Amino acid sequence: MIKRRKGLILIAVIMLIVFVSITVLGLSTFIVGWYGQINSAERQERCIYNAAAGVNYALYRYRHDTALTNGTFSIDADNNFTVSTVTSGGSGGDAGELVVDATDAHLGNNNRRLLGVTIRNSSDSSITITRMTVTWSISNRRMTQIKINNSTVWSGSASSSPADVNINNTTIPANTTRSINLIQFNSSMINAVITLSFEMTDDTTTTACTAWPAQGSVCAQETAGLTITSMGKTAGSNQYRSVQATYNIDTGNISDYDEVSQVVP
Repeated sequence: MIKRRKGLILIAVIMLIVFVSITVLGLSTFIVGWYGQINSAERQERCIYNAAAGVNYALYRYRHDTALTNGTFSIDADNNFTVSTVTSGGSGGDAGELVVDATDAHLGNNNRRLLGVTIRNSSDSSITITRMTVTWSISNRRMTQIKINNSTVWSGSASSSPADVNINNTTIPANTTRSINLIQFNSSMINAVITLSFEMTDDTTTTACTAWPAQGSVCAQETAGLTITSMGKTAGSNQYRSVQATYNIDTGNISDYDEVSQVVP
């Protein structure tokens, strides 16, 4: 009788152990799965933040004239994002690729020099300027010198506006900015309106851009733009999320900022 009772107790203990083990296993599986879902959601969130960081960093590099050409780049040292960029200058041949930036335009040398204007080639191939047309709105003024990229490309005495001058051929490499170091006049231009246009070696011409007194203006041909696709990643995971944005060089604004399914290599 005692042996039988011991046997029943042993069976009950074994069943209890099995029940507890199954319960613990099930609970452990639930907890692991729950934490896995939380971690996955956190990684997905980090991916979209990293993708947005890639867009912002690409724009930072573009605006600060760091070399940023068309193509795909892992430009983040921690490998949090990979960025693909495509620049487009719109229609109009080589002239359509030229962006004139008067954001920092100002007068110097007793207001006789126009300073601070830059020109940017927004394409992925070099372009060459062969002529410039400069207009000014006040009389009794002569243009005497144009200097680009620290080189005098024209000098003389242009006494009437508009002045269409044949400059030394000035080549701007792909995705590169050059400074118009100065446009020199013989007297003060403080009350003048000055516009610039450029003729390229392919015989296309930019539209006139007001360089003074419209400081802050950016003149792009046919809304030149920079399209950025950024894929955000997290270390130790094969998850990713991508966003795409278009930067309008003419207005300086970002448009069409959306999440996309594209994989950046």
